[in-house]
Amino acid sequence: YTRVIIGEADRLRVLVDSLLGPVRPIRREPVNVHELIDHVYRLARAEAPEAVVIERDYDPSLPSLALDRDLMVQAMLNLARNAVQALGERGALTLRSRALTHATIGAERHRVVASLQFEDNGPGVPAELGETIFYPLVTARAGGTGLGLAVAQDIATRHGGIIEFDSRPGRTVFSLLLPLENGHEQAA
Repeated sequence: YTRVIIGEADRLRVLVDSLLGPVRPIRREPVNVHELIDHVYRLARAEAPEAVVIERDYDPSLPSLALDRDLMVQAMLNLARNAVQALGERGALTLRSRALTHATIGAERHRVVASLQFEDNGPGVPAELGETIFYPLVTARAGGTGLGLAVAQDIATRHGGIIEFDSRPGRTVFSLLLPLENGHEQAA
């Protein structure tokens, strides 16, 4: 746990520096996305109440992605923490990876994208927040800052990706879509 704490402190220092200072270019390096999800899994598991079940469901065919490791961990951690907090004292969260074909991100159509999904069986996103949920300072949680999803969406955008969600009571899925290298075409 000491190594995890030290590593997280270093990662958070870099994140705070990047949020408070000028926007630095992202530092892309080939990353096995499942290693990042496993790291987020361990952190979420340590923070979650005992009656919250967290499962992993990975697509082993996903190749390494060119990502900024620290920023992407932060985005995924924000999504996982939101899900755990939405569950309260009990429920289930599944961290899933899939390859999606013919996906559109912004104005670009990609042949293949990585879809990193955070699915929970909590109460769902309140309907009145649906259009503004990724805006800063928007939250349904008492004591929440409303920054987690805004920061996660910014990180996804800086990687050429996007975060989408589908929610109803009993099933909420936040999907972080990231393009794989090459293989994109202009959407019509």
